[in-house]
Amino acid sequence: MRRLCLLAAMLAACQKDVGPPIIDSFTVDNPNPDVGAVVTFSYAVRNASSVRIDPGPGVVTGSPVSVVPAVSGPYTLRVRNESGVEVTSSVGLTLRPLLAIDVADATPGQVQPGMDVNLTWSTTSAERVTLADGSTGQVSDVAASGSLVVHPAATTIYTLVAYNQAGRQPASLTAKMAARVGVPPSISNFAVDKPSIVQGDFATLSWHGNAVSYSVSDGTTTFNLGPRLSLVVRPAATATYTLQAVGLGGTSTAGPVTVTVTPQSATKLVYSAPPAAPLQLVADPGCTDPCTDLTLHIQASADVQLRGLAINLPLDTTKVSFTGFVPTLPGAVSQAAMGSGPLQDTLVIGVALKGTGTAVAQDAALHSGDQVGSFTLRLLPAGGVGNVFDGAAPAVGYKAIVQGAAGRGTVAIGKLDAN
Repeated sequence: MRRLCLLAAMLAACQKDVGPPIIDSFTVDNPNPDVGAVVTFSYAVRNASSVRIDPGPGVVTGSPVSVVPAVSGPYTLRVRNESGVEVTSSVGLTLRPLLAIDVADATPGQVQPGMDVNLTWSTTSAERVTLADGSTGQVSDVAASGSLVVHPAATTIYTLVAYNQAGRQPASLTAKMAARVGVPPSISNFAVDKPSIVQGDFATLSWHGNAVSYSVSDGTTTFNLGPRLSLVVRPAATATYTLQAVGLGGTSTAGPVTVTVTPQSATKLVYSAPPAAPLQLVADPGCTDPCTDLTLHIQASADVQLRGLAINLPLDTTKVSFTGFVPTLPGAVSQAAMGSGPLQDTLVIGVALKGTGTAVAQDAALHSGDQVGSFTLRLLPAGGVGNVFDGAAPAVGYKAIVQGAAGRGTVAIGKLDAN
């Protein structure tokens, strides 16, 4: 009987409930940490078979627990006993963003002296923000995020400093805002050497300055000149010119400058024959007076061996126009046109005999009176009287080259005037 009582007592003890889980404490050492900072959770529990902290780090096995929290909000301690009973306790965390200067800008990128420049800035977690004017050294307290219109007389650097809360790192951050001021280019002495000319004559505009590029306009046409400091003009009638200069700091203008033109229209073209040479540029004798459409022939005056020919002939294109080139050398290819760029207002002619593909071209034998080709120039009366071209004046860019097996030669060029 005694043995039965002892067995019953032991069975009752095995079936006794261990009791509910109990949380005695749950704390965090810093409820307002910086983003990325470590915090420490501490807890004391009883009758626990499992313990976890959500949303992180999850299951824990002892206190304290160090964590880098990922989000703000409640962090909950969950405690269960062996029977699955759960109790909870929560603490709140609010993550503090790190000190940052998010925006620091000056717009527009460049202005002229005294014009508006808008300084704009935005900061995060700044306890105090200051703005220093690089031109005066003055430092002012400003809002954590804001804007300010300034009027710098010269390029100025504005320094924004954002200060952190006491004890937080870094203690401060700095950003620079550059208000760039460009000074327009200077122009001086914009003038013309001949304020009055006869129609067909030319005048030279000139000036001084420090611009990157210049342009001159007569109200109808604009001449883009790059860095050049002069322009030769041939107005057919009285014209007024203005000068524009472009630099890193903007634009400047000068003028007007007027060239007065006395009317004197041309009525005919007159060609003066070149000196004697094996190859010459000669005028067609069939142009009746007054000659307004003159045909010029590239012609041999003696025996010549010729493989190719090139001519660059500067023209006063206010007085004549080029109406076409007609090649007459059998078996040759040719190209003729008014040039552009460095060859602006230059008649460019090329004539060459063709090779076979496996061998170079052979010379053609020309005899007196044989022609290589011809071209026609038409008078423009509004261009006035004056010289159209002069083969005896190489300084203006005239060039004529004849290539043959024996070497190089030249083409003799005469003088053409509009009268």
